[in-house]
Amino acid sequence: MEGGDPFGAPPVDDAPIVLDAPIPDPPVVVDEPPIVMPPAPVPVPEPIVMEAPVEEETSAMATWNAEWMEKLQNRKNSENEAKAAAIEQAGKDLAQFVAERDASRESKMSKNRSEEQVKLEALEADLESDNPWERVVKLVDLQQEGEGSDVSRMRSILIQLKNEPIKA
Repeated sequence: MEGGDPFGAPPVDDAPIVLDAPIPDPPVVVDEPPIVMPPAPVPVPEPIVMEAPVEEETSAMATWNAEWMEKLQNRKNSENEAKAAAIEQAGKDLAQFVAERDASRESKMSKNRSEEQVKLEALEADLESDNPWERVVKLVDLQQEGEGSDVSRMRSILIQLKNEPIKA
């Protein structure tokens, strides 16, 4: 493209186009101070005139409501006091229960220890016995009657062996 626009547009006039010509400076704009508008006038509110409170007679409903609210407050206070007393009593009862349970537990433990000690001493004494049938008889209950089978012969043999020492 000769002498025209690099994008293909034809020149507007017949003036020669110089490609290496200096670019003209952009027009200089003078900074002017901004225009400041005065603030819009604020409307002044009219003064509020408070009227003196007029003492109105309370209606029957308002009186009843006030009495009801007072009654409810009294009930709530008494219930809270009863609740606090019940909680305190429950704490005392729980402490007493725990103390009784511990005392009962300790007494059972000491009773069991003493019974175990007596039983161990009896076993040691049985081991020292000369007649082994005495040990066998102590392990068998000879006073109880059998329900379904006849054990009288066995009982009599055990009693006889207990009373007669072994002839060795």
